[in-house]
Amino acid sequence: MSEWAFSFTDEVRFADLDTQGHLNNVAFLVFFESARVAYAPAALADHDPGRTGEFGFMVVEVKITYRSPGHYGESIDTLLRPGTIGRSSFRCEFEMRVGERVLADGYAVMVTYDHVAGRSIAIPEPLRERLLADGAQQR
Repeated sequence: MSEWAFSFTDEVRFADLDTQGHLNNVAFLVFFESARVAYAPAALADHDPGRTGEFGFMVVEVKITYRSPGHYGESIDTLLRPGTIGRSSFRCEFEMRVGERVLADGYAVMVTYDHVAGRSIAIPEPLRERLLADGAQQR
């Protein structure tokens, strides 16, 4: 897979910096989270990330490889694509860039979850179809 299914742009704020003036390691997770949350309704039209209900996503694993520091005022493009997909989980891969400079890359393992029943559920078919259309690969 070489294409990215989704892109989200955000700007480095002063509050995102560490004492060295670089984008704090924790802030990378926030930028990635913002992109994932924006992708959810794009991938599943009736999904509202802010609404609590039966169906949702749970992050069970995150891996980030830091490549280059980010700086105040830079616009970061976070590129997303689905990776491997299983029965109730999928991998959401990402790359964070400022222009051609890669800041970080990695992935999160997302589990589809029924909050009322308190358990993982099979990925709903409309979401599965969208993830496959966006380049996911079946495990």
